[in-house]
Amino acid sequence: MKKPGPIKIIIADTAFIIRKGLRMLVNENKQFEYVTEVADDKTLKTALAKHEADVLIVDHCCEDCFSLETISNIKEGNPELNILVISHEKEVQEIKKIINIGIKNYLLKDCDEEEITDAIKACAKGEKYFCSQIIDLLLEKEISAKDHCITGSISARETDIIKLLVTGKRPKEIAAILNLSYHTIVTHKRNIYVKLGISNTIELAQYAYKTGLMK
Repeated sequence: MKKPGPIKIIIADTAFIIRKGLRMLVNENKQFEYVTEVADDKTLKTALAKHEADVLIVDHCCEDCFSLETISNIKEGNPELNILVISHEKEVQEIKKIINIGIKNYLLKDCDEEEITDAIKACAKGEKYFCSQIIDLLLEKEISAKDHCITGSISARETDIIKLLVTGKRPKEIAAILNLSYHTIVTHKRNIYVKLGISNTIELAQYAYKTGLMK
């Protein structure tokens, strides 16, 4: 469980401009604490040994730096560290490889600030978070949550959203009720559908009544 205080973050990316952008985002948010940043595998290993962090934001770009093997080794060697992968990779087979080594948080590099912020917070709590584009890619390929390790417990926030969706509320209405953005609600909805392996509100209602969320 995360200790009280700001979320401590290490940034690992080969591109200076990406590191700079993420550093600015982290420094501008009072809930986050910038720890350090690195540009290669060797420096990352040193940073992880030297610094304490809650979240590692790591690039996954190529075979010779921040490769799948590197990320897997980091995960195995630092079981308490929450890892958020950020990548340009949109090939479903490559995304599946990341998911299958136990990574629960994945963003594309063209995500907006709100999604990145939400992902960091979810990652720090040990929750799953896939950006809306990744969810769309997975759904398009009909990848089931069970078969590809993206099932997970429904969070308290997702439970609130499920109840409102089942009662007929639209995402825009839910956003106003929960004081969240429309985009955040849509992303949560997509995450819920993937976690439950469903594709419409009828199936969502069946799940809600079957599990006792709705009575």
